[in-house]
Amino acid sequence: MNLENKLQQLSDAALLALVCGHPQQQPKLDVVLERTWRWHQKNWRTLAKSSEWDLLEIYGLDAHTVQRILGVFEISRRYQSAEVRQRRSIKTSRDVYDLLQVQLADLDHEQFYVLYLNFSNEILEISQLSIGGRHSTIADAKRIFQQALRCAATGLILCHNHPSGQRKPSPQDEALTKDIKEFASLIDMKLLDHVIFTDNGYFSFADEGIL
Repeated sequence: MNLENKLQQLSDAALLALVCGHPQQQPKLDVVLERTWRWHQKNWRTLAKSSEWDLLEIYGLDAHTVQRILGVFEISRRYQSAEVRQRRSIKTSRDVYDLLQVQLADLDHEQFYVLYLNFSNEILEISQLSIGGRHSTIADAKRIFQQALRCAATGLILCHNHPSGQRKPSPQDEALTKDIKEFASLIDMKLLDHVIFTDNGYFSFADEGIL
């Protein structure tokens, strides 16, 4: 049996121990990683949502191992996003979701991105506008339009996530969307959509006809 097949037959806990373990610390570290796996309901998505401080609360888990666990998920995000980012044209809200779901899924805090597009809906730039807390993030309209003018964009798509899993926009989301749309029209730009990401799908203002 080759190595690839052997790896495929490992349990999730064994695979976590293989990637994050250390020969000089095993089997003690294996026990700690098994505890970590159970603590997160034996679920990769739950583990991926953990912050550094969440993991450090687990008895026996040291800072170096925590760094390795977080590094595994960062590699996974970069690998998944590499191919998607080659698709430079946006035609539907699903294209937006596919483009950024790796960055915005499995987070325990809100992040806000803006896609800047040209007349052909080709992406000129993807900008991370802000990183917020568990329930909100700050979207600075001045920064949004400074960047839009710098790259000569004609279209904008706002994107942020709801860690709570609630797809429905908040009153603040609706007010921000209205303000950005109105100001964009004054300078010959167009707000094309505002997409809210959750772990189980997304909400599109454009698709729902409320843009």
